[in-house]
Amino acid sequence: MNSKRVRARAIIVVDGKIVSMYRERADRVFYTFPGGGMEGDETEVDCVKREVWEEFGLVVNPIKKLYTYENQNSIEHFYLAEWVSGEFGSGEGEEYQPDRNNGVYIPKFIEITDIPNLPLMPPEIAKAFYEDYTKDSVNIRNDVKFVVGEIK
Repeated sequence: MNSKRVRARAIIVVDGKIVSMYRERADRVFYTFPGGGMEGDETEVDCVKREVWEEFGLVVNPIKKLYTYENQNSIEHFYLAEWVSGEFGSGEGEEYQPDRNNGVYIPKFIEITDIPNLPLMPPEIAKAFYEDYTKDSVNIRNDVKFVVGEIK
């Protein structure tokens, strides 16, 4: 039986930038791709849509799974997604509750050219996306990659 937490995340590209969540937690500063843990019998695509809506107030259309990332605790699926509608930063998920003890959450855009210089988690996916996008942004949708590593 697999006891790893399954997560689904979005990679949303807008005018040479990606949507991210700036985080400060336990003396760490980092960025994450939108997304989170799957609930109940939710599909990966449904999870991406729900999480992006809760965190960012955006309706997205997941187009293609780009990467699967696995470590000792979780399996994460990363989908290229289109921003369909919604107001950036209007999410009302648990991240914004006043009693949330897990630090600071701020929706931000990251310039794709800045990805190598920022603590975007997990770094293996940040690196793979940056390399794939800078090689051929038009055809990034064509291949699904599998990346195995440790979140540092």
